[in-house]
Amino acid sequence: AAASGGGAHAQGCSATGAATDRLVKTFTISAIVKKAAQTLRSASGNLREIREELEQECGGDNADEDGGGMARTETVMVNVHGPCAGVFGHMPVGAGTLECRKMSKMDAHRNDDDFASGLEACTPATREAAEIAARERPQRLPRCDTVGLESDRGKSRDNLVNRAHTNFARAVSLDAGQTGAVYALEVGGEKIAVFKPAEGENFKRASLQTGDGFVREEAAYLVDRLCESRAGVPVTSRASIEVDGKLLQGSVQAFFGNVIGFIEDFAMPRDPDLANEFVRQESAEALALLDMRLLNMDRHSGNLLLLNREKPHGLGPIDHGCCLPPWWLLGEAIFDAWLDWVQLRHPPSEDARSLARLAHERLPRTCEMLRGVNLPPACVVTLQLLTLLVKVAIGDLGAPVAAVAHLILRDEDTGFMELSWLEKLVLEAAPKAGAVCRLGKNERGDEELEVENGGEDLDVQAFLAELETSFRAE
Repeated sequence: AAASGGGAHAQGCSATGAATDRLVKTFTISAIVKKAAQTLRSASGNLREIREELEQECGGDNADEDGGGMARTETVMVNVHGPCAGVFGHMPVGAGTLECRKMSKMDAHRNDDDFASGLEACTPATREAAEIAARERPQRLPRCDTVGLESDRGKSRDNLVNRAHTNFARAVSLDAGQTGAVYALEVGGEKIAVFKPAEGENFKRASLQTGDGFVREEAAYLVDRLCESRAGVPVTSRASIEVDGKLLQGSVQAFFGNVIGFIEDFAMPRDPDLANEFVRQESAEALALLDMRLLNMDRHSGNLLLLNREKPHGLGPIDHGCCLPPWWLLGEAIFDAWLDWVQLRHPPSEDARSLARLAHERLPRTCEMLRGVNLPPACVVTLQLLTLLVKVAIGDLGAPVAAVAHLILRDEDTGFMELSWLEKLVLEAAPKAGAVCRLGKNERGDEELEVENGGEDLDVQAFLAELETSFRAE
């Protein structure tokens, strides 16, 4: 499919021809009909033979459940929007068939080749870490995934395009859960991307409305991409998919390659040297800086992938639909996946300090792009104030990453009922910048900030200046 005017369209595969602004490829149903006509002309009237031949042509293993014999075919059309549309749109698909089939959600996070050999192909230290994690994994509070994701080879945009030129494309419907229906896009038998419909979102956050997670998915990618993709968020773009005439809005995201499991399946070593061999400090810091800047409200160990069989392992962050709340609702941050890592308790690496400064330097451009994907202005302010905190605390003052994260989080010992250090500073600074902001309580009795007029009275630059003064002072 060729991208044009910010949109890319793909439908079925099997036709060939020159690239146009919109290239629509038809299903192989035409070939099936042609085959049926030829068979009928030459058959001696044996209907059983005709049916068997048609089933073989359509793929007998995919016959529909009502016993009709012929595999069901559905019209599926993916329309990719936004600044990354061209990445997905310029994927030559070649001749083949676009199919839909169901897959378990667990399999959604797996690339068959990478998982086939399991831990046997990993290093001894990795196997040992997985065994320790299995024995010592503590009981966790339940967390909810905001959107599903799958893994595939190639987390860079170039790799994604290069791997999409094989012999067929497939849309795979995954089973429902927190995410609802999710569609895997496959090319040549390999997963390359996933479409996540907005209507499947089922998370509960006081600061967010369900149905907007796909916007934040793209926003998280842009925030990371404009800082040289240091955290490795896969290519993500807003999209819609039409299945049998039903249009679904959501996002499309590339798969990761070389996935060996989720971080929850492994134990991060407690020894600093061993931990740094397992996941390099710079990789851990890049992920943590991204989560802090986004105020990620769902970074648990079930949505962070471990990459590469050999050490040091890479990290694959997924599921960013719960992030970037309005600037006065900062009390639901979750950094459970990495908060206790020993690498993050030490003074930050020079890479982390330079990344914090780079993020602040590129903040105007980042905010411009987030407004372009329709992220609400109050949520853009959240990125601004947290990028400022990261820049001052880590980039300028060299504070350990974990220490800064604790300033953002509410205290578990108080049952998360009281404002965090950061929320208290926001409460002090906002009225000085023109906003009507006061301390209130929700229905559970937890402290929270309340604003009037949706926070629109806030003078953002004055607000950030007040906060920077407080950050440096404290």
